[in-house]
Amino acid sequence: MAWNTRLSQLNDALADLAYSHEAIARLAQEAGLQPSKINFSGNAMEIWHSVISELDKRSKTADLFAVAQEHFAENPFLMAAIGSEHIDYSIAPQLDDISTWKNPDYAELEVLTMEKTTLLPITFLELGMRKAISVAKVEVKIGSSTNVGTGFLAKFPVNDKVFFVTNYHVISDKTKIPYTKIIFNYEDDLEGGIKHTEVFKINAEGIWITSPINEFDVSIFEISDEKLTLKNYGFIELYNVEAPKNEFVNIIQHPGGQSKQLALYHNIITSSSQRAIQYLTDTLKGSSGAPVFNSAWDIVAVHHSGGILKKDEAPLPFGFKSRNEGIRIDAIIGYFDKMITNGK
Repeated sequence: MAWNTRLSQLNDALADLAYSHEAIARLAQEAGLQPSKINFSGNAMEIWHSVISELDKRSKTADLFAVAQEHFAENPFLMAAIGSEHIDYSIAPQLDDISTWKNPDYAELEVLTMEKTTLLPITFLELGMRKAISVAKVEVKIGSSTNVGTGFLAKFPVNDKVFFVTNYHVISDKTKIPYTKIIFNYEDDLEGGIKHTEVFKINAEGIWITSPINEFDVSIFEISDEKLTLKNYGFIELYNVEAPKNEFVNIIQHPGGQSKQLALYHNIITSSSQRAIQYLTDTLKGSSGAPVFNSAWDIVAVHHSGGILKKDEAPLPFGFKSRNEGIRIDAIIGYFDKMITNGK
């Protein structure tokens, strides 16, 4: 078969799940490819691309799908690539395509993660739960293809209305409004099931503010509230917040379109500019648009991109999953203020 989005998603998922030479060789052999046929130069993404291409030449990609499903049955990316309903997790921009990653001081990170206290007041959990109420899953379904992301209800300093904030690459234009759902309360309950969710639509007549990926990668809009129940999900106050290097961050997200989750451990800002912050944390595709909080649960950024290590890059310290970038909330507030002032 010709290389397509499904194979790209399989490539992405396997590079994250099986990244050592030994794991790649074992899975490839189970799918019918001898290790001697594998080009092991490059990073895991590049090696898996070589494996999938070789299997494709032998009409054995179905065997690789079966092997991957056997070993990683709960991974949403694999299920999306295999399933009949296509969920496109590739809409998020690759970090190296839109920005320059600034390598962190790894020795400094080791000190921060091993020597800095992780003690927090018990109210930290309660406040985090309050903020989480306002975070929702975004689902854009057009035909058999579904794009997923994350977003949140917020109130800006210069306007008294409550808006929904997500990434521009999640929903970029009004033509997608009829196909978009904002799903609140999509999270696990204590019995292991899913809580009762509530679905809202975008208000097509309301304020609509966007900025493209290479600028602020944000879409800000109003939600239709015909049943007057949106108030149940509150909102998060936005204001200018410092985001210094070496500060810990937490991300409430719907990774891979799954139920709401929290990235809490080993999350450190490694670089901070006027436009964006870069940080090491655990995110998955589908987390685009998620709020990035500091330890006081103030939003410091909106997550918009992540990426794996490049082949010439030093390994991350133990406990870190991937490189990530978010657009600073200060920059988004400034852009929103400018657009509102100009009568957008």
